[in-house]
Amino acid sequence: MIGAMQQQLDFIAYIQRMLVEGDFSATYKFALLHAIADVCVEQPLLSEQSELVIMLPTLADKLITLYWHHAMPFSSEHTGESALLKQNTGAQSKVISVLFECQQNNIRNFRQLKHSPFYKPTFNAAMATLKTGPLWRLQILAKQEECFLYPHTNSTQFITLNAGIASCFRRFYDLVVYLAKNAWLQKIQSIKHNQALIGPQSQLQEFLFGVDRNALTKAKPVLVELQSNICFYCQKPMKNDVEVDHFIPFARYANDLGHNFVAAHRACNNNKRDFLAAQQHRERWQNQNLAVNGQIISNELSAYFHCDADKSLAVSNWAYQVAQANSAKLWLANKDHFEQAKPTADIVTFPRENLAKQNQVAEPAVNIKPIEQTLKLPYFPNIKIACGHFKTGDSSDVEYLDAPFGAGKLDPNVHFLARASGNSMNGGKHPIHDGDLLLLELITSDRAGSLRGQIVAIERDDIGGEGQYLLRKVNKLPNGQYELIAQNPDYEVMIADESMRTFARFKQVVAE
Repeated sequence: MIGAMQQQLDFIAYIQRMLVEGDFSATYKFALLHAIADVCVEQPLLSEQSELVIMLPTLADKLITLYWHHAMPFSSEHTGESALLKQNTGAQSKVISVLFECQQNNIRNFRQLKHSPFYKPTFNAAMATLKTGPLWRLQILAKQEECFLYPHTNSTQFITLNAGIASCFRRFYDLVVYLAKNAWLQKIQSIKHNQALIGPQSQLQEFLFGVDRNALTKAKPVLVELQSNICFYCQKPMKNDVEVDHFIPFARYANDLGHNFVAAHRACNNNKRDFLAAQQHRERWQNQNLAVNGQIISNELSAYFHCDADKSLAVSNWAYQVAQANSAKLWLANKDHFEQAKPTADIVTFPRENLAKQNQVAEPAVNIKPIEQTLKLPYFPNIKIACGHFKTGDSSDVEYLDAPFGAGKLDPNVHFLARASGNSMNGGKHPIHDGDLLLLELITSDRAGSLRGQIVAIERDDIGGEGQYLLRKVNKLPNGQYELIAQNPDYEVMIADESMRTFARFKQVVAE
């Protein structure tokens, strides 16, 4: 307990030092800090001292989302002009430029972008920005590298937060995001190019980090119908004073998730303000938005908002865990009716009602028993693990497939699926064929161990900086070098060089 408390104090001190002693010539580091904090509350932890593997594609998508509003022209009340704000002291940042181009081509939100031909160049720009800039510079304080949050490795696919750090991000999420946003705001205000446009006073903070009120209107009719025109909180009929409320307040978690919305009286919404709602409201929200109407909300709102019921559930669990740890007050009703946050088990999974019941209004759930669901692992269709010569691939797309049965204990933060490509491993007792689905395990600092005699995926960058992947059996030579052996004798043995990095350990071929 004392050790955890000391780490939390060290964490706060480190974040404070980072913002004071770090070199911030651009805003990318603030965005990265915000993105890491978001991922920590969106992914459940096994324990407070767990490490957390964060895939770089996840951070790249977060970067795109965070900069989306920043790529819109800022309309100055001071000069009457409209222009893009700069995010650094030099030329306009690449991410802002490509996002602005997307918006000029009528891409209105991240959901549309993800399904458009503009996504891949945008994703590549975000990944390149991460790899060449903030990812390895965030932890340089007063010109010295201090890897308190995560170790600096050669991996171009993931970072691993040190033990206990993800828990600290969850515990102090509000503080970290508040500090990151304020430092981000000050940086934009300090850039000379922006000062004439911004003027002495402006709505800059609302422009950069505010809620898209126009988008919220898309959710209102859907929620009103689901709730049969009954206020979510007071359970009384609504007339014309209907507002869309973020159940987990936007001030606590500044992302619009479709399953996090409820319809409420304006008065109830104003009374709730930025408080977490009482446990009885939480149970009703879980039943209404996840158990009964989860699929309907996804179908109706996914064109406007990110809809992920599991992520909404994880964020809810995090928010109430923090409230309980802080002995926070939970809002019940009216202006001053509260209850004390009490320890309660996380809602881990939720039952899916059949379609015939999905149009009914849900009654508040009293005891919702979790049911076992199939574990899903990330599958990267664009990563081809070459069984031949190095093959270029990228992780710009991810799907989720059922974990293979009988593969032992699997963790979606560590284990993933990808396809084999080529025939160099098509030999021996356990051949790997072209097109086989492979189960792989990320090689992290705590899971490396000895690789001698094992089959591993090896990564290197091509001339354009794209990742290339190769599957080989590793053998250590007496001179300390490593040879990479194919199982097909038609392929020559390779000697590993400094450009190559062990990326993942091969576990098995998945039967399909």
